[in-house]
Amino acid sequence: LKPTWAPKPPWRFFLPPPVPVVVVVALRSSRTMSIVDLWEMLRSGSMDFVGQKQAFDFQYYIIWIAGIIGFIYGFIQQRFLYTFYFIFGATMFVTAVCLPSWPWWNRNPVKWLEPKEEPKPKEAKEDKKKGGGKKDKKKE
Repeated sequence: LKPTWAPKPPWRFFLPPPVPVVVVVALRSSRTMSIVDLWEMLRSGSMDFVGQKQAFDFQYYIIWIAGIIGFIYGFIQQRFLYTFYFIFGATMFVTAVCLPSWPWWNRNPVKWLEPKEEPKPKEAKEDKKKGGGKKDKKKE
């Protein structure tokens, strides 16, 4: 007798649901950027305000979590140097991720307004240009 119901393999529960290929291709083509565009973005250092906040929060939490884990591990091993290793490693990782202006830090660029033309100043009378201050009257 064969069972009518067969259990699914355990790894199947961890896989995401299948996505149509058309959607994946459309998403991938809209987000791609050439290496030249990436290099120019990294060189210019453009990062929007939301990206700055996200980068700051990311580095803050990663270094704190690494410090706590490093402290616990160093306490168990009775070596404070392990705490330093965890914090230093997290700092190096966060520096590589947050310091350059990667494209994911520039997802909300600021839309600047067009500059207004300044009105030309009206020419003032000649006596105002020459005078400048109050005239002293001499008493004779």
